[in-house]
Amino acid sequence: MPENITVSEFLRETWDDYHSPTTSTFVSRMPLCKNTISGLEESLDYDRSGLTKMKKSIKALYNSGSMHVSNEAYLAENLERLSKNASTRDQEEEIGEAFLKFSRVTKELSALMKNLIQSLNNILLFPLDTFLKGELKGVKGDLKKPFDKATKEYETKFTKIEKEKKQQAKEVGMIRSEVSGPEIAEEMEKERKMFQLQACEYLIKVNEIRTKKGVDLLQHLVEYYQAQTTLFQDGIKTINHFSSFIDGLVGQLRKIKQRQDEERKQLIELRDVLKNSMSSFKEPSSCSSVSGYSLHQLQGNKSHGSQKTGYLLKKSEGRMRRVWQKRRCNIKDGTMSISHQDESKDPVKLNLLTCQVKLVPDDPGKKYFDLISSSKNRTYHFQADDEKEMEEWISVLNNAKEEVLLKAFQDNSNSTSINQSVRELTCSIIERVKQLPGNKTCCDCGAPDPEWLSTNLGILICLECCGIHREVGVHISRTQSIVIDELGTSQLLLARAVGNSNFNDIMEAKLAFDTSLKPKATSGMNKRREFIKAKYEQHKYVIQTCTDKEDLKQELQQAIASKDVFALLQVHAEGLELMTTLPNTENDETSLHMAISQEDGNSLHMVDFIIQNSSISSLDKRTKDGNTALHLCAQLNKSECIKLILRTKPDMASLENIAGQAPLDIAIENNHQLCAELIKAALENRKDLFENVNIDWDLMVEEPQYPLDCYSDDDIDGVPEYKKPRSRPSSVIGINETSSAASVSREAVYRDKGEIETSRPPPLPPPLNKPTKFKLRSYLSRSKLKSALFASGLNHYSISGAAPSQTNGTLLHTTSYNYNHSGAGGPSLPPLPPKKKPPAPVPPPTSGHTRNWSEPNASFLGHYRTPSDPPPPRFKPPSPENRNTMHVPVGSKVVLQKPAESERQRYSYGSVLPPPLPHPRSTRASSLNSADLTLRNDRSRSRDRIDPGGRVEETQGKDFVAPPVPVPRIKKKSNGKRRCRAKYDCDADNEDELTFKGGEIIIVLHEEEEEWWEGEIDGQPERRGLFPVSFVTMLPN
Repeated sequence: MPENITVSEFLRETWDDYHSPTTSTFVSRMPLCKNTISGLEESLDYDRSGLTKMKKSIKALYNSGSMHVSNEAYLAENLERLSKNASTRDQEEEIGEAFLKFSRVTKELSALMKNLIQSLNNILLFPLDTFLKGELKGVKGDLKKPFDKATKEYETKFTKIEKEKKQQAKEVGMIRSEVSGPEIAEEMEKERKMFQLQACEYLIKVNEIRTKKGVDLLQHLVEYYQAQTTLFQDGIKTINHFSSFIDGLVGQLRKIKQRQDEERKQLIELRDVLKNSMSSFKEPSSCSSVSGYSLHQLQGNKSHGSQKTGYLLKKSEGRMRRVWQKRRCNIKDGTMSISHQDESKDPVKLNLLTCQVKLVPDDPGKKYFDLISSSKNRTYHFQADDEKEMEEWISVLNNAKEEVLLKAFQDNSNSTSINQSVRELTCSIIERVKQLPGNKTCCDCGAPDPEWLSTNLGILICLECCGIHREVGVHISRTQSIVIDELGTSQLLLARAVGNSNFNDIMEAKLAFDTSLKPKATSGMNKRREFIKAKYEQHKYVIQTCTDKEDLKQELQQAIASKDVFALLQVHAEGLELMTTLPNTENDETSLHMAISQEDGNSLHMVDFIIQNSSISSLDKRTKDGNTALHLCAQLNKSECIKLILRTKPDMASLENIAGQAPLDIAIENNHQLCAELIKAALENRKDLFENVNIDWDLMVEEPQYPLDCYSDDDIDGVPEYKKPRSRPSSVIGINETSSAASVSREAVYRDKGEIETSRPPPLPPPLNKPTKFKLRSYLSRSKLKSALFASGLNHYSISGAAPSQTNGTLLHTTSYNYNHSGAGGPSLPPLPPKKKPPAPVPPPTSGHTRNWSEPNASFLGHYRTPSDPPPPRFKPPSPENRNTMHVPVGSKVVLQKPAESERQRYSYGSVLPPPLPHPRSTRASSLNSADLTLRNDRSRSRDRIDPGGRVEETQGKDFVAPPVPVPRIKKKSNGKRRCRAKYDCDADNEDELTFKGGEIIIVLHEEEEEWWEGEIDGQPERRGLFPVSFVTMLPN
């Protein structure tokens, strides 16, 4: 080990040299100085490395602590919601009080932990980061560069002088072996003092570094220890204060459980008695009833062929009459032609690829069926002569559809009619995709009308953001134009299932309450690039729900089991490789193997997501027996899955398993001909067969609850146009709860060729009995969080008021709109008087609770879906047992998307029969029963006729009494500009309404009606429109 010099020795030798250079021995100690400084530099390098690792560990502790604090805040928030739910809806004050107490304690403990985490950042992380970026900045050797320079200059000068001295001695005939330091002390004074100065500077820096890395760092640790002590002491005080409540709560919970157990026992006893008494009323279930759509539904009898010509009775639903009319129908080449009464006219042609056959429930004669066309946006009602004839027509319809699909997808036919049919199907899918939540704007910047699709993510983006997506690479996002490119249906699978809003609920979860980082439509490319790379490459805005890889594997397995594409997206966003081997599988199966095994025609998008978002090299991962995912497809006859795999990696067709079997061998062995043809195509390098998939896209539009623009093909001719006053679609329907329940709803008289003016809003439409496959995913809910307690859903709008398991048939029709109210003890809501226009929306009080169907006196809530409301995404989220949900904080608003003008006109102008006038009920149940009864009666009774004089002629029931025609309301005229102040925030539902914030001044321009006035914002005349009077307070002139 080289000898070193201590600091004290360096000081002594330097001072001696300073006072007496000629007698000093400093020159002989200079090599020791160099050895010492070199050793110190090595030591500093070790310190730099160790402190950098320490900083990383503290940073990780700070991040995990911050997430812990955030999750505790979510927990406290959800506990508070449960408290409000128990107190207001369940009327269980004790349970509600207990939840509230736990919420408060959690908040207090969370606040203490937040202080500790902040102390960690201030006391340790910030000083350490500053130290590393300051004194220890750079790499090994940077700190002693000035010393090395001074050393080199001294040695150079010394060597030069030494040569000169030896040369002088040689010239006089003498030989000098060496030159002593004192001899040249005066000549080397400058270089020697510079050496001493740089050595001194270096030792000073080392001293400062040792102080900061030793004493100062330990002092910071002492301060952090004291902060921890404060946390634990304050925490134990909080817990001790809470323990007295816990002792009393245990006894209360025991009593409540006993009471609930007794109620349950009595209910079970009553249920058993009722079940036994109903046994004599049971009817055999009909196997032919169809409640939904699926890939394997209503398969045609191949013996009937795919072409047919004949006559069917088609229901005419014109303005003046509804009768069954005989029509000639022809099915050929995937198209159904329906002739008019005058057969010389061109028939109506329906592309069967965009149609769905639907049996009519409760059909006693078994001869009715419906053909729902998404391209024509209407439903055709047909009646055959008998059940056998109906079955033959349905078989031919389905056979024709299947035939044109096979020709388009397999034979790659150049037939113009077939290609046109496929284009129509693609266009219908794209139109449906555009209506998904959030798809009217760019997923990244919010620019309107995005025209580019990320096929592997299922989102729509604008042209500018598309350029950045292409920069980050196809392994992140693969983009195609929905306008320019000719897309195959396989590229639209994820787009039909995901949607921008649902995608951003996960990928932008951390930006829910802070959108400042998100670019706008006017943002520059640099800001877009920074955001998109952070969002898609780094997944910077995703909330982490799992702590390790094993938990993520469990979540992946659960997502596939529940067929939840959003849970799958969450796992992918948290960084797990999707082709990983799943835990607890006997044959070491991957997620792709599991997804293929469970694919039933409704979850093909799950398979597509895994394939497109996994590395291509991992797709051929094998099980223990050597089977790839393609082997499994061939074995299980999953032809559509084969298309998706071979579209991405066609060379998998030649891989063999342990038994030496290729996928083609397995397909031929099991007589799966279509699978074999697809695999042969891959071996022949023909990829055109993989562009389209054959599934049920569920493009059907649900029939409206009330007669709308249902014209017969014959009734349209010769019908004059009538200009009708605009009818405002309502968001909140008000029903008087105090009126008598004795009177029944009546039909109003016709006015002006079918237009109705009523003084009361129509009743809520009854729920349908058909379950819907495309379930509504609330885009107020966040991705599931393990750390967040499952909330009862009070902060997002509930669906149809029923329990979650009972909402299947009502999702597209009866969406209730929750709004804040003050609770039982708060001020009452302002009344909504009857008028021609739907009533103004009820102003939101200040409390944070949200109104739900299941609450008392909530019968006046209801929202009518318009055609422009976005359709629900295709696949339902997991059940609450499997997936927790983080909801938007109390007080957030739900703003419904405003409908397009053409769609509003369709609902407002073309009403053929009036919706039955609801009579006010005192309870929610009675109001719904009344609405249901009225609709059933309306369907069953014969249609009213109108004679030329405009009178209503009854065709059934002598007790029918038409209510009097309401007197038209006289509009008030404004006598000058009046001013008012907004009391609440208001978001417009329609384009002619005014959006404003609480506190803004509105100038009244016209008093349109009693509850709706026209005005403009003071000083901003461009902000003009109708506003509800109940939202403002008049100001003195």
